[in-house]
Amino acid sequence: MCTVIAIANQKGGVGKTTTAINLGIGLVKRGNKVLLVDLDPQGNATQGLGFDADELDVTVSTILRKVINKDYTFTKKYGILSHFEKIELMPANIELSVLETELISLLFGREKVLKTYLDMIRDEYDYIIIDCMPSLNLIAINALVAADEIIIPLHAQYYSVKGLEQLLQTIGSVKSNGLNESLKISGILYTCVNDRTTSFRDVHRILKIAYGENIKIYDNYIPRSVKAEEAPSYGQSIYEYDTAGKVSGAYGKFTEEYLLSEERR
Repeated sequence: MCTVIAIANQKGGVGKTTTAINLGIGLVKRGNKVLLVDLDPQGNATQGLGFDADELDVTVSTILRKVINKDYTFTKKYGILSHFEKIELMPANIELSVLETELISLLFGREKVLKTYLDMIRDEYDYIIIDCMPSLNLIAINALVAADEIIIPLHAQYYSVKGLEQLLQTIGSVKSNGLNESLKISGILYTCVNDRTTSFRDVHRILKIAYGENIKIYDNYIPRSVKAEEAPSYGQSIYEYDTAGKVSGAYGKFTEEYLLSEERR
């Protein structure tokens, strides 16, 4: 049975793409078949896995446009790329920004276009991970409607708390309006952490008090590291780029914690 995970936060620079790539490959390393869907016009996940987004003839925009036009003649593997670390990718580029205008013009079903596509292919995978754009626009809503659950990467900084509330309100609206009533929050993952700072400890305490009873805050967190910032420029995960480093170890432990949480549900 496939699980669709949206990696979402409307704030940029919080480690969404890094988390999407390294959780995905972490799951692959544990014997799972994983598809990463790049749903950001910047194509960061596509580039982070070593592909030139601007040179691709088929991207997620191509697929979603076919779904909009009810052209279902494409195969399940159409447009999907294979990475040498054994994760598969549905790439994206700037064309996705144009597609949003087309979605807005639809009278019916504009929030469910991505879900329609993923429902066609989900039996091919154990996990589908959606790397969302840093926005709460219609394309991001498509991701929330298509997902079974959400992981929220978060910088442990004061201004991130307010942005979290906005995301939680949007998730609540998606559920209450019947677009995806079964959507659940898997948890909050701290990223780019310096655990020696007072701000990290303070924000962790605030979030624990405010949300800890209803939302899981993962025990494992991702430390700040230059290596993690360098890895995408080589088209590699942190596991490949810095095998024995602290970030690869942290993502490995987080992946294990995520899987354990799934087993306990």
